[in-house]
Amino acid sequence: MKKVYKVGVVGLGVVGQRLISAFQKNENTQITAVCDYNENLAKETAVECGDISYFLDYKELIQRKEIDFVYVAVPPAVHYEVVMFAFQHKKHVLCEKPLANSEEEAEAMLRGAEESGLIHAMHFPLVYEKAFATIEDLISKDSFGEIKRITLKMHFNQWPRPWQQTNWINSKKQGGFIREISPHYLQMILHFFGPVKEVKSYVDYPSNPELSEQAVIAMLSLENGVRVLIDGLAGQAENEEIAFTIHGENQSLSLLNWREVKLANKGGTWKDIKDSELVCSKGSLVEHFVKRLNNEQAFLVGFKEGLQVQRVLEQLIR
Repeated sequence: MKKVYKVGVVGLGVVGQRLISAFQKNENTQITAVCDYNENLAKETAVECGDISYFLDYKELIQRKEIDFVYVAVPPAVHYEVVMFAFQHKKHVLCEKPLANSEEEAEAMLRGAEESGLIHAMHFPLVYEKAFATIEDLISKDSFGEIKRITLKMHFNQWPRPWQQTNWINSKKQGGFIREISPHYLQMILHFFGPVKEVKSYVDYPSNPELSEQAVIAMLSLENGVRVLIDGLAGQAENEEIAFTIHGENQSLSLLNWREVKLANKGGTWKDIKDSELVCSKGSLVEHFVKRLNNEQAFLVGFKEGLQVQRVLEQLIR
């Protein structure tokens, strides 16, 4: 009989609530305590999770002896202090993206993770989707041929989106769609196509110096010679669209709005790919995290990859 690992959740916003459901569905994880500065939210979530303990101070939660690992879902500017405190108290860590709020913080977090010897992973949900597995399969078969270009389009008629109204998501310090959206796709670029050699970025900000960006045009030059064009824009008329496209010599793939996959063969038009035609995913993040806790082979995005993403992210913003 496998051990049931007890998890403490720090941060109960929209993203945190999503993984709470995943923890509840997994027979090897049990949510033991939750924490949020919003007492009503913390109390309500604790009741929904079976009348468990709730805290307003993450330090009190992390110091609970029964906690095996901590899921950190607070805003990016708080990641560093929560994660480092967890390592100091011998807790494994699952952290939201981006890893930190600066390259310096991310470097220190990676050092802390390696020195602690504890398990560290990040929540990049696309890694566990069929689209990711399909791209991996096509690359292994050399279906794309020579990669001519990669493009990332992030267009929003409104930022923050209506469901995303928090006190930080539109702040220049830690919010904006560059920090919030692009890490998902930067992780895939780095994973599939290797390191970034150079970043050229042009960012437009509003007149209010406290608010996040309104637009970005950027070009990444990868060490393998491939160039990545990034086009981000908020406030235009059309509906939101996020499109990650790999333009190959023989075949191209576009991932639209997170899960819709299109393929185009040489000289052909884009065709929708049914979900049943996609390659099966690797399983869920929680399943793989539990495997690693059990000293089994697992597919996780660790803090080393998180730091690599952070470095590119900071160059995009600068």
